[in-house]
Amino acid sequence: MILVQNRLRLLSGNKLLGVILILLLLISCGAFRKTAKVEWPADDVIVVNPDKGDDISDNVDTTDKKEDKDEEALVYSSVFFKGDKFKVPRHKQNFNIAILLPFHTDAANSIIDMRRSELMLEYYQGVKIAIPEIEKLSSSYKLHFYDTDNDTSTLKLLLNKPEMKTMDLIIGPTDDDQVRIAAYFARKREIPLFSPITTTDKLWSNNPYVFNLNPSDQMQAMQFLKWFKKAHNGEKLIIVRDGKRFDKGFGQALVDECIAQKIDFSKMAFSRYMNWNDFLSAGKNVVVNTSQDKTNMNSAVTGLLSQSDRVTLVGPEDWMSFTSVDFNQLERLKITYVSTNKANVPNKFTTQVIENYRSIYKDDPSWYTYMGHDQVLFACEVLDAFGKYFPLFIEGKSIPYANTNIKLTKTTTCFQNKYIQLFELREMELRSIKID
Repeated sequence: MILVQNRLRLLSGNKLLGVILILLLLISCGAFRKTAKVEWPADDVIVVNPDKGDDISDNVDTTDKKEDKDEEALVYSSVFFKGDKFKVPRHKQNFNIAILLPFHTDAANSIIDMRRSELMLEYYQGVKIAIPEIEKLSSSYKLHFYDTDNDTSTLKLLLNKPEMKTMDLIIGPTDDDQVRIAAYFARKREIPLFSPITTTDKLWSNNPYVFNLNPSDQMQAMQFLKWFKKAHNGEKLIIVRDGKRFDKGFGQALVDECIAQKIDFSKMAFSRYMNWNDFLSAGKNVVVNTSQDKTNMNSAVTGLLSQSDRVTLVGPEDWMSFTSVDFNQLERLKITYVSTNKANVPNKFTTQVIENYRSIYKDDPSWYTYMGHDQVLFACEVLDAFGKYFPLFIEGKSIPYANTNIKLTKTTTCFQNKYIQLFELREMELRSIKID
């Protein structure tokens, strides 16, 4: 059974039917059923557009590198990418991409391995349903899949394979220590490394070849504060902490970022017996409750209702999946959810992914399926448009995909995806909040 939340569909109807519709929609999108069995693919290399591309890549290992670079620096072409026009240096259009993930194809020796294997295979399914979109590009691709078995020794053996030196881009691995090893390899070979899941920011040194595609807690906190300053300027920010998983990640990052940006805020430990009037200001307040517990959420809602005219309540994505809650009360508190999964509210990209996935697998995509689709499509698109020069052209540009936006920002250690998705419940409808 997958370990990710199912998507919450749009709410509609009057207040009387609100909760009923949520339950029906959760059932329709599969919130209460097991996902279909995932099969390991028979092929470990996927070739896309073999008849496209050019001859430059065929000679990449035999040409004089200096002369080739000089030639490329003198030749430019106009490229349209996501609505913008760029003048881009000449680059090859045949690419090899290595995908290093813990598929556990030999044997899953533990429950954790079995779950990890299923999630990674769902990622693979996401890659497969992205193929029709990749086929529309002008370049040709070979996607090479390697099983790291979540093992450092196995990863080192894979990185020592001769073909790894010829890769144009690497996606993976997933473990912190393994990402550091792969990052060292990527820097030495000057190969871009996309970290798909692990948000490693404690590298040994500045590494411009590492790209965290999954937004870190710090990047989410920065985007949250951008929204806060824009939508709630002058209001009091209160961070209520419970010391658990979401709080240790996003909650701590939010506190640290408030201090770094010199934003006035208050923080306190959550208690079901707290007197909220002791903490709220006489003016407007934004209360961020980091607890993922349903009882704690209900306790906060009950305690804040009498002050709903001056409170905006913010909570984690987990709250969106709770049933048997009073959504009228949540709406009175102008509930806002913190997430990184924009597919909670369908858009033109998610609709297409869902249709394609259902037509092939007779099931609904998981968050990992979206991840595989979005990340590999992004990799192919930027290579097609910019080749190895892609970091020069896409930094700071928000690029939309089915379940995420990718907005790469250079930090002191690597490139980070500066992204968060906020949702609000208004008129019994879940709506996306646009920040950028």
